Amino acid sequence: MSMFRWPLALSPWRRLRVAERATPPRPALVAVPAAPAPAPEATAPASALPEVTASFFAWLLSQPNTEAVPAIGPEAAGSDTALDEPSRAVLAKLDEVIQSDPQRSALLPRAPQVLPQLMRSLRDDHYVSVEVAARIGKDAVLAAEVIRAANGSHRGSREPIVDLSQAVLSIGADHLRRVIAKSVLRPIFDVRGARLSAMAAPQIWVNAEFKARLCSALAAAEGLDPLDGYLAGMLHDSGWTALLRALDGLGPQQVPALPKLVDPAFSHALAERRDRLFCKLLRPWQLSMPLVAMADDIETHGLAGARLPLAVALQRAHALASLHALACDGRLPSGMDGPLMSLPPGVQAGYLSVTRAD
Repeated sequence: MSMFRWPLALSPWRRLRVAERATPPRPALVAVPAAPAPAPEATAPASALPEVTASFFAWLLSQPNTEAVPAIGPEAAGSDTALDEPSRAVLAKLDEVIQSDPQRSALLPRAPQVLPQLMRSLRDDHYVSVEVAARIGKDAVLAAEVIRAANGSHRGSREPIVDLSQAVLSIGADHLRRVIAKSVLRPIFDVRGARLSAMAAPQIWVNAEFKARLCSALAAAEGLDPLDGYLAGMLHDSGWTALLRALDGLGPQQVPALPKLVDPAFSHALAERRDRLFCKLLRPWQLSMPLVAMADDIETHGLAGARLPLAVALQRAHALASLHALACDGRLPSGMDGPLMSLPPGVQAGYLSVTRAD
């Protein structure tokens, strides 16, 4: 059996977290040879990766690790029957927030108008750098980020890039799209908020940025627009941000204690609502037709049951990013470093391309 080793690069934030405890053995996630791919029309979502929702949610809230549970199929996910009455009451109130347009829209800032405009310009491979630079130049923070990224990608250059038009031309369309999306969407994940949302904000952002790059690579491997993959991965975790802000809005007397929040049954119920919130928040932004179609697919069938290629790319990126976060923080549950069930070569290559870039 051929073995595929999965490198787990540590960002500076993760290095700091790991340094606070004894360094765990470097995990080796291994995949068995991929099974023959089914016909495109029969492609099923690849929910074959280990189930770590509860462990991941404990990591988000900086709580002790939870015991992993076996992989769950779409038919079992999101069931509230195992919960007690107070927990179901909290979930019912969250459902009211999710269904209410005014309450839901207050959970996250509105998408800045500059984002759809810039993305429409940058989807054209023949965009004019001067025109794009003029739009970027209206936002000093975004302009500085583009120049920083251009200089970072040309570390060997003797002369630093200081002109915005030169930076836009130098950085390349795909990289520029990611820089713009990351910079403009960053405020959505800020730490301002009450207890739960502020507690999880740093972890959510680290995971969202990694998931975005991974989803972009997986989307590109399937012939999809990598920008759509990047936006899907980046914005998926905004569902956690919105959900935790909704929980904070219920008041401390109504929100379960932290140990109960990370209970497997409750965390799975929250994860299902995270996906519904993500879809409802994403759709009005109208970033692209594939993203809107993906939101419809996930809201109808759930993330694990969605069938559209972009939704499947997001599902894979979400599962792999969760494993990556747990492994880098020394939390990979027992048995999760064994063989992974069949992963297509393109998924393996996408993960490798992202981790090697860190």
